[in-house]
Amino acid sequence: MRWVQKLADFNFKIMYWFDKQNIKINALTHQADFMLRDFNDERICYQWITILTLNWMKIADLEKNDSESIYKQVLDVNEIDEDCILLREAKIKDEAQCKDIKLKNCWVQNEILYKDSQLWVSFNELLQMNLIREMHDQFSINHLDILRTMKIIKWNYYWLFMWKTVDQYIRNCYVCQWSKTSRNKSNDLLQSLLISEQRWQNIVMNFIIDLSDLYDYNAILTVICRLLKERHYISCITDDEDITVKKTAEMLLQWIYQTYDLSSFIVFN
Repeated sequence: MRWVQKLADFNFKIMYWFDKQNIKINALTHQADFMLRDFNDERICYQWITILTLNWMKIADLEKNDSESIYKQVLDVNEIDEDCILLREAKIKDEAQCKDIKLKNCWVQNEILYKDSQLWVSFNELLQMNLIREMHDQFSINHLDILRTMKIIKWNYYWLFMWKTVDQYIRNCYVCQWSKTSRNKSNDLLQSLLISEQRWQNIVMNFIIDLSDLYDYNAILTVICRLLKERHYISCITDDEDITVKKTAEMLLQWIYQTYDLSSFIVFN
């Protein structure tokens, strides 16, 4: 219905042109290898804009793209990274492993470490994320799944725990989560909270933190009765380790349970 509302502001008339009478649209529907025999046909002047014949398509060298820049970054980091240097030295000495990393099928060429035919990627998390982004977020690839993304990366690159890193990136990809169907197990129906029958038997509590410590307090504990909506605000102090369960229980005993009976149901966000 959106396009109907959009077109409602314009004064137009929809007309149907049969077959060859609709010259412009007819030219768009032709296949690429279709050639008109009559060069006086008016459709030729529209065809050249939209159609490329097979004879015009030639193989050409593509210009350098962003993927080459990330390849250069991986090369530079591979050459100067301390872990890669240790692995190269261990491989040159024909050691079987280094730092619990097996060096089977690894080899060194021009001070660069390789795994089989793949370039070894450093343990730099930022570099790995940039590499996955280049391979996964391209418009031509259109956000592939984990298996296909792994297949593309494995053509040229290798690092330890590749699957875990790629899986974590794709699971946190906003476009994938927003546009693709969720395969997670469906959640159960929400369960309503019990209706309180007596005041202060069913309470809700929460902390308001990061307040100014001008008055020797930097947090407030809010305690609300779900039946009558009565509330208590308790000033408190939060340290670096936040408020513990023990401190919270002591505040409830001091400010709530001395006045009211013990609560049977507590909701805490």
